[in-house]
Amino acid sequence: MTAHERDSSGPSHSHGSSRLLTPHALEILARGLAQLLDMTEGLEFRPFPSEKHPLPLTRMVSAVAPDAAAIRRDVQSRMHSDPVAALENALVLLELYESNQPDVCDYVLEDMPFCGACFATKRASGWAYVVGDTDRSALESAVNSRWQFKFIPGPPRPTGLYALLNRLARYAFVYGRIPYGDFHAASHFIEEHGPAVLVCRGLMSDLELTLSLAAMKMGLPAVVPSDYPFPLGRTLRLDSLSEIADNIVAFPNVHRLLQFPEIPQMPEYCSHDYLSEKFEAAQVWGDSPESFLILRKGPVSSPAVTATGQPQGPMGVIVTVDAKPLEACDRRYIERRIAISPALMHGVMAAYNGDRLLIRIAPGVTLDPCRIGEVLIAALRNEFPRITNVGVEIIFDRPRLAGLAPFMRGEKLQRARDIKSSTEETLSCFVTCTGCSPFAPDHVCVVTPERPPQCGREYEKLRTGALYGYDDMTNIHHSALHRDLNSFAVAEKGLCIDPLRGEYAGVNAAAARLTHGRTRRIQLHCLDECPTTGCGCFSLIMFKTDAPRPGIGIMDNGFGGRAPDGRSWKDLYYALAGKQAPGLSGASPAYLFSPKFLRAHSGWKSIVWVSPKVATIARAMLSPDTLVG
Repeated sequence: MTAHERDSSGPSHSHGSSRLLTPHALEILARGLAQLLDMTEGLEFRPFPSEKHPLPLTRMVSAVAPDAAAIRRDVQSRMHSDPVAALENALVLLELYESNQPDVCDYVLEDMPFCGACFATKRASGWAYVVGDTDRSALESAVNSRWQFKFIPGPPRPTGLYALLNRLARYAFVYGRIPYGDFHAASHFIEEHGPAVLVCRGLMSDLELTLSLAAMKMGLPAVVPSDYPFPLGRTLRLDSLSEIADNIVAFPNVHRLLQFPEIPQMPEYCSHDYLSEKFEAAQVWGDSPESFLILRKGPVSSPAVTATGQPQGPMGVIVTVDAKPLEACDRRYIERRIAISPALMHGVMAAYNGDRLLIRIAPGVTLDPCRIGEVLIAALRNEFPRITNVGVEIIFDRPRLAGLAPFMRGEKLQRARDIKSSTEETLSCFVTCTGCSPFAPDHVCVVTPERPPQCGREYEKLRTGALYGYDDMTNIHHSALHRDLNSFAVAEKGLCIDPLRGEYAGVNAAAARLTHGRTRRIQLHCLDECPTTGCGCFSLIMFKTDAPRPGIGIMDNGFGGRAPDGRSWKDLYYALAGKQAPGLSGASPAYLFSPKFLRAHSGWKSIVWVSPKVATIARAMLSPDTLVG
């Protein structure tokens, strides 16, 4: 390891050899390694509660499961001459010891809960573990007064750090595609992407100090006190709680929320508490054939609300938005999102049926019609803050409404036709989502009208968020990979490379850019060579299989059995989660109904097996010889 001078731009980062250590530091390591040898004498490896990666630290170090006695001999031979070089095998001895502890199942996650814990880090700053005799609750409180770390509980012993290291090693295998035995690649992946920080604070034993340095050697960054004896690893030397709380997010692997411009807020007279109000209406507006609500594209010189006519039964609402491109699907989605926002006012209930806005007003409440427009504008600008020019006209004049209504309904019919006819061929841009990239750096979801989001969200939600919003506004924490990027974005589709498989030059360029080169090609409708990457929130997995005959199977995430080829949901999930896996692809039920469903494989003709829930959803598309599990 080579030493790096610490600079003011971030934490120090030094991987080095024993030559960098003082005699005092070398003695600490020798004593810590000796204690680890004493603790593991006569022990043999016992598996942890993971079918997929039962001994992850051991397999980071060695592609072939080693002999415990051989590992002990190696550590013993180097503990005085080069203890830093012995730290990799010290991690193996740590795992050997912990595998023999009776409480192992209390803190080592089983396979699917582990994946769930990784998935949850996209809504957190990351995992944290504390070593030392400090007041852990005070430390956690100080850090999470500003950030959102998940402090990992471990067994109350000097080797408790294993609870976090077990997760990080498995994380490298699953989401980094690191092969067994490549400790160097695993440590760099953990250092760059592993969502975790070690905090060393208070009095630490020789064994705890030794294991903390071993953890840094496998890539885990650490906050350490100023008198920490080892000048190695990626560290921040901080002593006070306030310093730790201020600076713990300086590591590039730590997740942070995006910094948004000021987002317009709802008026103070609006509250989500009012949405649950129920009452017998004293007045009803909009409950007539000539009533309507429509969001249109057009020039707006300045945001304003106008109301004409005497408030009574019929009501037309025209929301005009001056923005680009504001295509048909944008207008429909935004209209749906803001339609019932008047119900945020006290004494007002609102309903929308896709055609007209129905307003019910409680007894004793006087509602200025312009307030409806004000709330609609505020709701639109709150969710879509990149849209600035919005005007609302509220019409109560019955004769005028009768003349306008047919034109408004005709415009909506044309809007619906435009949406239905929208295809990958008619669009110049597709939508990308990197909302799962905080824990899955290989992943980018490419979304089109004919390849809906894997997570089940609407295509329009991602599209309008990309064009008119800031991020997806659901507490997504970003790693350095996308720290300054919206989760939702648009990408030029570029030259069509393969229309059958759904491969486009612009999409490939966007995937390479958004994953920093980790994923370079994506074919939207083919499982063979470079299918869409998997996230973790797909509800279906499509997979190539030879049983009951060569073809493609589809399994849902609630299926508890196995496909005819013997694979379970866990098997498929681990093969796909967070990466590109030839032969596998995630999907939502909406993709089953796409005109381009697995187009490169002849669509439903290629399906040879489905789980029962998939059969229920898509029964009309199944051929008579499709096997249902």
